[in-house]
Amino acid sequence: MPKGGKLSPQENRKLQARHAREARQTRVLYSALGGVAAMILLVLAIGYYQENIGKLNAPIAQVNGVQLSVREFQARTRYQSASLISQFNSLQSNFAQMGNDPSMAFLQQYFQQQATSLINEILSLPRNELERMIEDELVRQEAARRKIVVTTDEVDEEVEREFGYFRATPTPTVGPSPTATATSTPTKTPTLAPTATATAKPTGTITPTTPTVTPTLGPTETPEPTATPLSLLAYQDRKKKFVESLAKSNISETDFRRLIEASVLRNKLQTALGNEVATSGEQVQARHILFKTYEDAVKAQARLAKGEDFATLAKELSEDTGSKEDGGNLGWFGRGQMIKEFEDAAFALPVNQVSTPITSTYGVHLIQKTGAEANRPYDETTLAQKKNAALTEWLNKAAIDPKNQIERFYKDEHVPTDVKKVIAQMQNSFQ
Repeated sequence: MPKGGKLSPQENRKLQARHAREARQTRVLYSALGGVAAMILLVLAIGYYQENIGKLNAPIAQVNGVQLSVREFQARTRYQSASLISQFNSLQSNFAQMGNDPSMAFLQQYFQQQATSLINEILSLPRNELERMIEDELVRQEAARRKIVVTTDEVDEEVEREFGYFRATPTPTVGPSPTATATSTPTKTPTLAPTATATAKPTGTITPTTPTVTPTLGPTETPEPTATPLSLLAYQDRKKKFVESLAKSNISETDFRRLIEASVLRNKLQTALGNEVATSGEQVQARHILFKTYEDAVKAQARLAKGEDFATLAKELSEDTGSKEDGGNLGWFGRGQMIKEFEDAAFALPVNQVSTPITSTYGVHLIQKTGAEANRPYDETTLAQKKNAALTEWLNKAAIDPKNQIERFYKDEHVPTDVKKVIAQMQNSFQ
């Protein structure tokens, strides 16, 4: 180095070139690191999208080209799972309060049966909820075809009813109306997932009727006073807390309202289909004697062949306590109201003839056909049953109708983790 510490021009140029080279290397390094970081972020973003958005938006089923998402499936299963668990816990609590009181044996057995039924519902919840989703979409498409709609206000009213709030009916009055006082009164809090009760499909089976045993629980309790209607402010407060509880379970208010809308739409389609049910049809009138064994039926058949009266034998021999005192009379009935073996025999018989012994799941029958009409009006009870069964029958036919293209893409991984834990707990309760 020259005296005085100064660099020569040549050395100064070398140092500048080195610094420039080092700067370029640093820029290249930072660029490479930035690219790697960007790639990592991109991979993470893709993974997040696939896990939290892509998978949730993927179809779990498809109905006539309409895709049903995993997101909706998960919301529904969480919702119904919470409802079933709430019912199960309530049953368990009631059961525990009975203790070992022998007088409560009947109710204890009832609660145990109900608890077992709820456990089975929870275990089969994912598959059942998928089928329910498919049914709802079939209902939605049929309702659209019939121009049946559900308004926002109708959904609001149904939500209000779920919480026990009923809007006041405006009544014209003369003069100023008194100001309503908003009072909060104790009311029954709705469960996390109020569920629509399925309408029972009439079986029309012939079962021996036995008296219902009602346990005596002591002195008759004084009826509780009618609950004061829930005020608007109380309803709004309760609904707000309910929606907050939904959010904690990853269920949005939109998900909740969609379920309510589906329920209302089902009811509307049920009414429309019920109004189309035929009010008359082929019916027969018959009476029967129910036996425990085939041999008993053969012995009675021999007595009838000797001229003994059918009604008299029914009173003497029939195991069906519901009809024996009326000579085994079952009245008029149409197709689909009795078990198949009984129905086939009754409709095939000539009027006033007695069948050979007919075996069914309930025993052995001797049937006497006492009347037949090709187009007899249904009685009120039968017509009501047919109307109630209209939607169920329509759904059963729609599910197998080749015109409806239904595809299922269900996988166990679609079931939410929290629901899987609930199912596992219920499975352990059976072990």
